Order: sequence, then C-alpha cells, then structure tokens
Amino acid sequence: MERILRYLPPYIRQALQKLPSNQQKQIQEIRLRTERHIGLTIWNQEQFLTSSGEKTTDAALGIRTSQKQLLETFQAICEYSVYRYTREIYDGFLTVDGGNRVGIAGTAVYKNGVRTGTHHISSLNFRIAHGILNCAKDIYWHSFQPKPCSMLFIGSVGSGKTTMLRDFCRLAGNQYRVSLVDERSEIAAMHSSVPRFDIGLHTDVLDGYLRAEGLLTALRVLTPQVLLCDEIGTEADAKAILQIHGCGVPIVATAHSTSLEDLTRRQVLHQLLQNHVFEKVILLSGHGESYQIFPI
Repeated sequence: MERILRYLPPYIRQALQKLPSNQQKQIQEIRLRTERHIGLTIWNQEQFLTSSGEKTTDAALGIRTSQKQLLETFQAICEYSVYRYTREIYDGFLTVDGGNRVGIAGTAVYKNGVRTGTHHISSLNFRIAHGILNCAKDIYWHSFQPKPCSMLFIGSVGSGKTTMLRDFCRLAGNQYRVSLVDERSEIAAMHSSVPRFDIGLHTDVLDGYLRAEGLLTALRVLTPQVLLCDEIGTEADAKAILQIHGCGVPIVATAHSTSLEDLTRRQVLHQLLQNHVFEKVILLSGHGESYQIFPI
C-alpha cells in the first residue's frame, strides 16, 4: 500500500491513510474512474472511499476522480515518460514499485484493422501485491518433497495464484537453485536489482524477460534445479516448456483456469497436459485459502 500511495493524488492518499491499518491490509484493488467514485475491492466486493477515510456502499458519499487527476496519476505510473511504456500500455497494464499491477482501460486505436495502442485513458485499477508468509507451506512439503516435480497452479482472477507462487518460490529457493522468470515484475518486485519480496536464498531472477525466452535462457546459463514462472498460456510458452520437458528440471507455473475441465479446453495448456509436462495441478480458490490437488 505504501508504494502505491505515492502515485495517487494527495486527497486520495490522505483518505486512504485515514483508514484503520487492518482495513488497509484487506484492500485488494483501488479503482480510479474518470469523473466517478473511487472503488475499493475487499474480498472481491467493491465499496467506495469517503474523504474522511471510511468505506461505504453508498456511492453518493464517496470521493470522485476528475479527468485531470486520472491523467496525472497515469503519467505518474509511467514515470512521466509515457512513450517508454508503449508496450505495457498496449498489453493493458503496468507493474509499478512493489510488484503492484495497474490495469488500464481506455479507447482502442486501430490501424488497418490492427490495434496499435490505447488513448483517452478512462480507468486505472491498482491491484495490490500481497506477500503472505507460509501460504504455500503445506503444498510445498506435501507435494514437492522429498523430490521436486513439475506443478501447475490454476485458479480464477483473485484466487491467489501469484501470491502462492511467490511464497512457493521462497520455500524452494531456500532449498534449491531456482530460476524465476518474472515477466511482469510481480513476483520478486525487483527494484535497482534488489527483490522487494523474499524469494529464497538460492533464487536467480530474470526480470522483465518474456516467459519463453527467459525459461530457455535460464536453462542454458543458470543451471537451475527448479524453474518458476507466472501466467503461462501462449503458444510460445508451450513450445519453450515442451523443449525443457525431459531435461530433468521441474517447472512450477501458474495459469488462469477455473477448473481442470476448463484447463483441458484451452488448446495451449491441454497439449502440456497431454505430454505429461506437469505431474500435479493445484486448483486454488478463496484467495489461496483452499485448494485441490490433482495428480496428472
């Protein structure tokens, strides 16, 4: 939360700071929408923020974001150099200090039928990164010991996949040589070459690498005992993982999927299951508080 506050207009920052600390820790998302009320997502329910630092379900009591303030916030998260972040804006999000992701909504720009960018930014969604110590402890010791194996964490948005993978990386990195491919800079939250989160004593981070390139690079030059990455789902990801499969290095990854059946319906992920790349699939729910393990 502290690392997000510096990007926000002073009146929003002050209102958030007035919230009791236990309520601040519960916030999952902060949404700024042009000329509309500021939303706070807590346990997947959106409420509104008052100027006195209270949560309310009555939008009329909430504070609003002007177009000028939203634009200033957007420029702040781009470090006042929007051009530098063209690719991230095209992808629809930026990762800012502390591994916090900011989702971007606006008007799409098309040229010859191909989307080339986004302008007239209308919404910013700050997703707050949480580090929960030992949330992966039971899964790690019951499923990854005494011998490491390839595992895939799946779940819907907000199910705790990244948080779980971050703690899993810490546990594995304290025992094995881990190579973490952190394409979105969310897991380790590197800042000036230093991780903001505890990711383990023996973990090397390939920060900002495309997943496929990072996985293959790590295998070639870092001699990892375990490979970790977040949010696989492209053909390039599958091709790289299939190349690595059989080299004796287990891969631990996450993917967006609401069930095992849903996973098999996604062609890219289904081919990985068909080739027995992953030995276990862990379905997360309830912000990572509950899970099911499926041997593959």
